[in-house]
Amino acid sequence: MLTTWRRDPTLDRVTPRSSSARREARAEDRVFDAILDAILAHRLAPGTKLRERELSEIFGASRSAVRAALTRLGHSLLVELRPNRGAIIANPSVAETRQLFAARRVIESALVRELAATLPQAKRARLRAFVAEEQGAYTRGDLKTGQRLSVRFHKLLSELAGNAVLDRFMESLICRTPLLVLAHQGTRLAYCGADEHRAVAEAIARGDAAAAAQRMVEHLTHLESQLRLDEPGLSKGLAAALGVGTGRSRARAGASAALAASLRGSSR
Repeated sequence: MLTTWRRDPTLDRVTPRSSSARREARAEDRVFDAILDAILAHRLAPGTKLRERELSEIFGASRSAVRAALTRLGHSLLVELRPNRGAIIANPSVAETRQLFAARRVIESALVRELAATLPQAKRARLRAFVAEEQGAYTRGDLKTGQRLSVRFHKLLSELAGNAVLDRFMESLICRTPLLVLAHQGTRLAYCGADEHRAVAEAIARGDAAAAAQRMVEHLTHLESQLRLDEPGLSKGLAAALGVGTGRSRARAGASAALAASLRGSSR
């Protein structure tokens, strides 16, 4: 998971808070994390309405905690905050989809060229270990972990470069990509997969800058080619997408346990 989207836990130690304020902060984090994870896992379709009252019932959280979580998601461009009309999961256009993939091809091909030329051996070994872990998840049938690692792979490359400005910019692009894929995937899910990532990593590890850039361009082009720009995206109920019970009493009784299980699974 892309950890910089999460609240820094040290904030609570910097400014003392009352117990009620801490509860509100924890509730805000629960809502934020659950929606983020549902987006990254392609369970929440672009255009899905996020009603404060419904989310409050699903999570047993206050309306203010829900509103704060939605505001944070809006800052990450994952949610569109519409004055007097509520919030929806962002629904990227076809033009934005093409533009984002074009931008990623330019930036990430240059990034892997740089890594192939400068990455220390220890970090090359770390990259190889990562793609081995990703491949292992798919091989044993753990699709959820494999998909999470596939998203994580691209963020790892920017982290290995050690450029904080580039890393933040890459995060914003990666953050937006799952919505683009879900908005235009048609009837099947499009994921990176491990084989193409391994080809990129191996080219970096052996110091072949040209091959690394070529493999990355081919990989992103392949991912974009899987999209179906003329078919509707997936749609499901909000509570079901978030992995929480649908009834009001059931939501209040089971939201914490279901969400905790979901978050434990996504953090492994």
